[in-house]
Amino acid sequence: MFTTTARLLASICVCVSLMGVANAQDTKLAKLLVQSPAPANAIAYVHVPSLNKLMSDAEFSSRLTENVNDIWLISDLDLSSLRPRWEAGYATMKSAPDAEKIASATGGYVDSIIGTPVVWSPRQSYLVPLEDNRLGFLRPANRSLLSRWIQSDADISDSTYLAALSKQPESYLSFMIAADVRNLISPVPLAEKLQKFTSLKSNQPDSVASTLASIKGFSVIIGRDSLGQCIFTIDFEKSPASLKTIANELLAEILERNGTAAPEVLSWEVKSEGNQLAFKGAITEASLGGLLNIFTLSTEANNISNQMIKLSDSPGSAAEQVAYTTKHYFDEVNKTIEQVRKHKAQTTGGLAKWNDQQARKLDAMGTLNVDPVMVQYGSDVAELLRGNALNVRSTNIQAGKAKASQGLSSGSYYAYGRGYGYGYGYGYSDPNSSADYQRVTDAYARGTAYADFRSVLSQIDKMTASMRRQMTDKYKMQF
Repeated sequence: MFTTTARLLASICVCVSLMGVANAQDTKLAKLLVQSPAPANAIAYVHVPSLNKLMSDAEFSSRLTENVNDIWLISDLDLSSLRPRWEAGYATMKSAPDAEKIASATGGYVDSIIGTPVVWSPRQSYLVPLEDNRLGFLRPANRSLLSRWIQSDADISDSTYLAALSKQPESYLSFMIAADVRNLISPVPLAEKLQKFTSLKSNQPDSVASTLASIKGFSVIIGRDSLGQCIFTIDFEKSPASLKTIANELLAEILERNGTAAPEVLSWEVKSEGNQLAFKGAITEASLGGLLNIFTLSTEANNISNQMIKLSDSPGSAAEQVAYTTKHYFDEVNKTIEQVRKHKAQTTGGLAKWNDQQARKLDAMGTLNVDPVMVQYGSDVAELLRGNALNVRSTNIQAGKAKASQGLSSGSYYAYGRGYGYGYGYGYSDPNSSADYQRVTDAYARGTAYADFRSVLSQIDKMTASMRRQMTDKYKMQF
């Protein structure tokens, strides 16, 4: 169960101070939660224009689509993997969504459920055109679940925690996510895991585990002023005051041990009040990307909008449409590659997390009317990025094992040499210098990680140049 906690905290790398008090007029998310098709344990909201502005002000390389204004989401979130079992919600589009056009853009078909036109998408989603330029969304495409959602007028949510947070005034928000995690963690196995943590200092593992296991939920909020002023809160059944002095180090170590290092948390201000811990600090691009990638509605709305634009702008013949959509797909892949190239990760763990996120973004891109060879190219780029993330994490794990050996064994330097294939001689011992050996181990791990990353970029550049020549020759247009 500790892995669940770690992955949960790994996603909570951000929050901004909330201005104002909840009022009755901002009820869209609350109403969505009330009309949930099944019990939900997570909610989310994104105001795309303001979040894009904050990302631009912070000089982040990534942006959200400009074709969507707002996103409201509810979900049953698998907190061990941070992947939705199901997710539902709606996005406000720039123009009114039309069922026939959406079906054509996605390669799906128009259906009707309880008299409501819906679109089945081959990406295993149901899309529902609504009034006020809203596009409803349910994934996976479960027909019975969608029918319950369409006709639902009863409150089936039993989470007072989410009910309260769903009433936050949207006019102050760029982004919000919250989850109810009551009764998720057992303190017994957690205490055993915590025995190996250096961040506990003089705190007893049993006591820390008891407090952590009493977690009720967390909320993540980004306001509209700056990404540099962030607050994230964790609510407990009991006071977490005893954790205040180690909170930053404990959170950083949890993230580091799970391959999603976020060193910025060490500089966050932390406060304990009542049964709540509140962290305040800046968010990095990788951490924000991790939060935005939990749900798929934003990507789905962007893909649909782009496909509809391409259909309206592309020439009439089938061959010309394929050429146009293939070129657009190629351009989008290359935008992602440039974001990977320009991203400045503070740690190798951060590098791995960022590349894994970009690989998933490539996987989610629409491929309707795209040349199969080009689709394979996008898949190959994603696999290279995903492979680099895996290699970096594996290197970090091996480095961690070597450092543990160096700290415990009198033959520290010998252990390091064998662990990385050097063989610095037998019986060499200097236990007072294990910190020096560990710094060497860290340096080796970083060098290996970035060397693999540079190799991956080189392979991608060769593939891209070859694909550009091949597609330009095939379609007689410059790629």
